[in-house]
Amino acid sequence: MATLPMTRREAKANVLIVDNDDRILWRFQEMLENAGFNTTATWSGHEALGLLRSGVFDVLLVDDYLPDLHHHDFLERVRRLSIQPSIVVMHDSVPKPSDLQCYSSLGASELVDKRDPARVCQAVSFCYTEQPLAKPVN
Repeated sequence: MATLPMTRREAKANVLIVDNDDRILWRFQEMLENAGFNTTATWSGHEALGLLRSGVFDVLLVDDYLPDLHHHDFLERVRRLSIQPSIVVMHDSVPKPSDLQCYSSLGASELVDKRDPARVCQAVSFCYTEQPLAKPVN
């Protein structure tokens, strides 16, 4: 019997979570794994860039503050990678319209308040089901 290829909904998305707060990092990792995602977690922007270069991640869930790399520089470097994940930026407050515009210009698909874990999970799910999977840059 021939095996059918996995559809997008059957495949588990690979999510890279980047946050400087271990409690937040592990909370979202557990929550997303319980929702059916494969996760990798780090607090370091530099380590995240290395992980993004070495493997394929469908979604990048990143805090707007990283201790070792400014978020603007980090997202600029992500944009230069050969494979582009969908990007969800976590913010610790309700985002302003200027924040939305800034992160959108840096390639972010979603900007969410990380104090709302259900919304964070929805944003990751949306990026995986409604946005293109990680795609090569032409």
